[in-house]
Amino acid sequence: MRIPNLMTWIKNPLLWILDHTTQVVRRRRLRAEVSRLALRSFYAALDEIDALEAKVEAEQKKRLDLLVESRVAAELRRPLTCAVAEFADAFDDEMLAIYEAPRLSDRQASALAWLLSAAGRPNAGEIWERLHESSNEPEDADSEDTEEVEAVTS
Repeated sequence: MRIPNLMTWIKNPLLWILDHTTQVVRRRRLRAEVSRLALRSFYAALDEIDALEAKVEAEQKKRLDLLVESRVAAELRRPLTCAVAEFADAFDDEMLAIYEAPRLSDRQASALAWLLSAAGRPNAGEIWERLHESSNEPEDADSEDTEEVEAVTS
């Protein structure tokens, strides 16, 4: 800090006191302004923290809800999974397919093959479809010939 004209202050102590008082008041005002700005920043930061905590809490609630839903869904699917596995065990039999595949409709054979494949038995599904298709071809050809014969004779 530069001291302007020291002699003026020595000669006029009142001027020195007034100048010193002015500086003290300025410093106090600056300190008060800094304190007010710091408090505003502090409260703004607290508001942001509260908002973030609310978001985190909402996300945690969503996560827990999804976890509960997935566990419930798993519990509901468990009997279905067991039933499909039992079905696949029962129908993964080539001898059964040889006797029963010709009696099924195309839609039934396709559904059965699809279910066996989905249950992890793609070979069994292919066997059922193949045996059904092989039994359908001659029968379809005979039925078409019979229909043509009936159409000609009518």
